[in-house]
Order: sequence, then structure tokens, then C-alpha cells
Amino acid sequence: MHQVWIIDGDEIRKHLSSDLGYTIEDRTENIRRITCLAQILSQCGIIVLVAAISPLRSMRELVRSTIPGVLEVFVDAPLDVCESRDPKGLYKKARLGNLSHFTGLSSPFESPTSPDVTCRTHLESVEESCAKVLEAIQTRVEKNAPQADPQRARRPTIAVDLDGVIANYDGWRGASVIGPPRPDVVKALALLKSEGWKIVIHTTRSAEAITGYLTNAQVPYDEINENSDYATSSPKPVATVYWDDRAVRYSGDALRDLALIRTIRTWNGRA
Repeated sequence: MHQVWIIDGDEIRKHLSSDLGYTIEDRTENIRRITCLAQILSQCGIIVLVAAISPLRSMRELVRSTIPGVLEVFVDAPLDVCESRDPKGLYKKARLGNLSHFTGLSSPFESPTSPDVTCRTHLESVEESCAKVLEAIQTRVEKNAPQADPQRARRPTIAVDLDGVIANYDGWRGASVIGPPRPDVVKALALLKSEGWKIVIHTTRSAEAITGYLTNAQVPYDEINENSDYATSSPKPVATVYWDDRAVRYSGDALRDLALIRTIRTWNGRA
């Protein structure tokens, strides 16, 4: 599900660009303002549809150079078809000389050389043109979507407590005091690591406070207090199994615990 915002060129002219006319310089400034607005919205993850006249290629290049992944849609209809539609009567006014700088008549229009989508509205229905645009957007969204690494997504993960499992714990003695490492736990974690498990250290201590301890004790691990494979708002990292004082408790024999750890599967089937 994506949020979508439509920027209507007429509405921009009424408000954001009400001080501008229709000279090439003013049209360029109008496109620059629209581009800025579209960029801000797109940076928020919003799909932005812009309905505006950008008659020169230089204007469209400005957009492309500012917003990555922009799709250029060329609404291609012959001049006589545009004049026959003319819902606002603007072509008629321009033909009578009552409107100056009118695109396609008294002001130039440069056809796009390589638009991403071309809607030939004199040959296709509104529904057919809309389908083209929608398909292009969906293709671009799918192309830009982050690709999950299947090996990473299936990686079994253990969250192991520092105090009480890795380190011998006989009571809190301060943030700088950590009990001696348990060799059997370090060995068990090394075995899990060799089998492709991800190891997350879980602790109330800061990562800075324990990194040196883990390194000196040669404890294998991937992350501390978070599992970047699975985002969560919980303070406890997501894992296949927790080796702590609630789930799999340290029994005094890490290799015996390891036999149990290898058999556990979580509710969603992560192995």
C-alpha cells in the first residue's frame, strides 16, 4: 500500500505560482517549484503524480536531474484534437490573439525524445491510458523495492543473555563488572556460528560497555541488542530462540542446551 499525491498544475498556478506568467522563464520557474514540492513528497515515500505542462526538454531534464526514478508521461495528441477538446476555451482565445505565450501556438513545444510512457489519447480510451501509467508505476515500484536475501531471511537466530549465560553471574556489581566467560557457552556459540546461526547478544548494558569483553573472551556474535534482519519496536531482539532465564535456561552444560536449541522452531516457522 502506497500513499499517492496528485499535483495539479492549475492549482499550483492559483497558489504557489500565482506570481508567475507564461513566458519561458516563468514556465521554467513554475516547473522548478513543482519539482521541489514533488521531491519533498517523494522523499516521504509518497508516489507523486504531476499534471503540468512542461513544454521544453530542458524543463524535463531539470526534473530528471532532481528526482531519481521519475517517470515521464507524454500525453500525445495532435494539435487539432487538443483544440477540438478545449474545455476552457483557451485555444480559441489564443487564436483570437487574446492569450500570448500559448504552448503549441505562440510558444514552442518540444516533444519528448524518450518518454517512459506515451498516451495517445486520440487513439485510446481514458481507461487504456490510465492502465499504461499505472503499469509503469507498479513496475518502477517493484523494481525499486528492496530485495530480501532469502539466505538471510531464513537464517536461524539465537538471542543469548550476557549476564547469566555467557558470563557467570552472581549478582549485579556495577556496569563495569562482568563475570568471567563460560568456556562451554563460548564453544557452543562457536558451533552455532559454524552452522550458519546468527548470534545476537542481549543485555541491559550498552554495546560500548561489553564489546571489549566479548572480543577478549572470543565470544562469536553478530549484533548486540538488535536483530537487523527483523525490525521490531520491542526492546528485545527478534530471534528463533532465546537462551536466557526464561526460554532455554543455562543448565550448567552448554552442549546439552545446544541439543535443545537446535530443535526449536518459532510460531512463524523461522528455522
